[in-house]
Amino acid sequence: MLRFTVVTIFPQMLDSALGHSILHKAREKGLIEIDMVDLRNYTTDRHRTTDDSPYGGGQGMVMKPEPLVTAIEDIRGKTGGARVILLTPRGRVLSQQDAHRLAQEKELVLICGRYEGIDERVGAFVDEEISIGDYTLSGGEPAAHVIIDAVSRLIPGVLGNEDSAADESFVDGLLEYPQYTRPEDFRGMKVPQVLISGDHQRIESWRREKSVEITRERRPDLLAGASFSTAEKVRATEIKSSVYVALLHYPVYDKNGQIVTTAVTNMDIHDIARSGCTYGLSGFFVVTPVKALQKLALKIIEHWEVGYGSEYNATRKEALALVRICDTLDDAIIVIERETGFKPTLIATSARATGNRTSFEALRDMVKKEARPILILFGTGWGLTETILLQSEFVLEAIAGRKGYNHLSVRSAAAIILDRLLRK
Repeated sequence: MLRFTVVTIFPQMLDSALGHSILHKAREKGLIEIDMVDLRNYTTDRHRTTDDSPYGGGQGMVMKPEPLVTAIEDIRGKTGGARVILLTPRGRVLSQQDAHRLAQEKELVLICGRYEGIDERVGAFVDEEISIGDYTLSGGEPAAHVIIDAVSRLIPGVLGNEDSAADESFVDGLLEYPQYTRPEDFRGMKVPQVLISGDHQRIESWRREKSVEITRERRPDLLAGASFSTAEKVRATEIKSSVYVALLHYPVYDKNGQIVTTAVTNMDIHDIARSGCTYGLSGFFVVTPVKALQKLALKIIEHWEVGYGSEYNATRKEALALVRICDTLDDAIIVIERETGFKPTLIATSARATGNRTSFEALRDMVKKEARPILILFGTGWGLTETILLQSEFVLEAIAGRKGYNHLSVRSAAAIILDRLLRK
């Protein structure tokens, strides 16, 4: 059993938080014990004073050393070897490794500060100082609750499923993978197919990959301390992002600067799909709101996927399998978010002179390091509208040839850009 002793001027403050769910059951089973000690019981004046004004002046009050040190010495005398922890913003930030270490103790004493802080001399009577994050609380009581919860769940028998504690965020230095439950389809957002495949090896691999991706995206600082297999270290030098492209037929400009919808062409679909397949794209979106043009694009694709073309040229079938048809750019973004769990980074392309541009080198580096998917936008007609450029997070530098001519077809530009970004 692990006994927690919380020293506080508000001993009833945590009654509700510690009296429910897992901690309540753990106490009932005798796996943990939590004692609340009123610091005011260790004062000697009739007003039961625990704080005073700071030497040197300044705002607020400082907790006095006498009651705190007297409480620490009394508790140590009764327990014979308790580890005393001062909860303070100046302490080392609590980690999962700290929780594992503290779970091996028999007695933990948590000192809750208040006001502007605690007299510096109290530090000579504690074993360590711990913080739960880089922010300010009104007192140490919420931090005490966090430590009790984080440590208790690591004690055998506290959790109903012993594997739960070994399969959570931070256990192996990474954030946890995405979780799903019923229904399989919620408002058009579907559970990833791999999770309902029944293939446990694939599921385990998917979860690990997602865990690494999410950590790289949200807490890259954790990666330095995480454990990786040899294969994962090799993959660390490879491309991380899922890369998609979208060919917009609306909204785009015509030669007079008017916003128009352009026609879908057989050659654009074929050639960009073949370039995309060559360089490992995750998908190629043809964006047009015109139903007749969507029908034409689908007819082209079906000819090569299920019609005569699928037998005549199997490699063309493989390339055109990348193509998706959608009404708007927002539709493409939603599809990518459902597939990957992240909204894509939008990269616009334009031959027109615009403001800040991202270099090919910088984007290639982003593709290698970022976990978020990337969606590269190509415009038809006379290029993407200003609205699309403003919606994008980056605008890629224009392709520069040996002369000033910059009127490449969109399929040629797509092939050049994919080669510069994704070649080995």
